Amino acid sequence: MAIKLLILGLLMERDRHPYEIRQTMKERNWHVAFKVRDGSLYYAVDQLRQDGLIEAAEIIPSQGDNRPDKRIYRITEKGNEAFLDLLYAQFGQTAVPFHPLFPGLPFVRRGEMEKVAELMEKQLADCEARIAKLSAVLEMKHAYLPRGAIHMIQGIIRFSETELDWLNDMLDDVRSGKMAEPGYDPRGAEGCSGAADTNEVE
Repeated sequence: MAIKLLILGLLMERDRHPYEIRQTMKERNWHVAFKVRDGSLYYAVDQLRQDGLIEAAEIIPSQGDNRPDKRIYRITEKGNEAFLDLLYAQFGQTAVPFHPLFPGLPFVRRGEMEKVAELMEKQLADCEARIAKLSAVLEMKHAYLPRGAIHMIQGIIRFSETELDWLNDMLDDVRSGKMAEPGYDPRGAEGCSGAADTNEVE
């Protein structure tokens, strides 16, 4: 849903080639928040075209025999209606925050703490770089960005600042050895063979 919303939104601004759509996302630093692969983008463009939501506004003949013609796309009236449906649907979604470290954390004590610390330091460095880059973008472009775009960037920065605190807390536990501790097991401690704690992650 999100990739189609992004494509249609950009085509509402003006006609674009898929490559230009991709470059615009990068120029606006959207790739920091939205992980869009080139293959996914071109596939979504093709789906939108098949559904009549976009159409070729201009076809530029290629200069080589083996290269496809360059198609500049525009949004259709049907696409405008679909854009609003996607926009409202996106605002209606709720989600639990997710981080790439989450699936590994229940098992992190089984890893080598030196290696875990090294990887967490890399996560910290990436997070700090993201905050610095987007803060600079916001300062530089604040005067002429749409209000919604400003809030998007501010949201990423604030989430990243919270992530930074969380990563630092975990790194402290890794360095102190606490992350390698097994934790409390009521079955082992009490010699009980009953059901596991309902809060246990399986």
